[in-house]
Amino acid sequence: MAKLNKRLCKNCKKEFQKTTPLQSVCSPTCAIERSYELNLTKRKKEVDDKVKGMKESLMKRSDYVKLFQSVFNAYIRQRDKDLGCVSCGKTKVEEFHAGHYIASTYQYHRFNPDNVHKQCSQCNTHLRGNLIPYRIELIKRIGLEQVEYIENTRHMMLEITIPEIKEQIIKYKQLIKQLKNG
Repeated sequence: MAKLNKRLCKNCKKEFQKTTPLQSVCSPTCAIERSYELNLTKRKKEVDDKVKGMKESLMKRSDYVKLFQSVFNAYIRQRDKDLGCVSCGKTKVEEFHAGHYIASTYQYHRFNPDNVHKQCSQCNTHLRGNLIPYRIELIKRIGLEQVEYIENTRHMMLEITIPEIKEQIIKYKQLIKQLKNG
């Protein structure tokens, strides 16, 4: 027969001598409290899942686009974390944005990683993108042909459905995780 050794009670955290192999608490009182705690946690998770489902069912396409934009911007900042501002090259600034070469109002390239790069808040907000130096650096990063493609196709329409947006959100969250780990 296996030796039963001392353990910490999962409820009160006191050390006790096990009397059965699967015993995790020191007394019946602790077992009742632990059971109550586990049931409460389980019910809380069920309620949280239900609330999450209800919130998701109330979301409109525009809400998903906002969420996607947030995740996409986080990806851009993570991807370019070792680079300076695409326009001015500064590396030590208070805040970096995900700056679009072709403005996000032109929907077709709003979520195109070649069109969006890390940009300091000064260039992005106060200098309205600081586009001339942005274009020069962009040609170095992705090539003249790709820059001209982005410029020439900016008026095209982006048609993306909610399921496609959800897929992209998952994809970019995974990419962020990979960049952070690798």
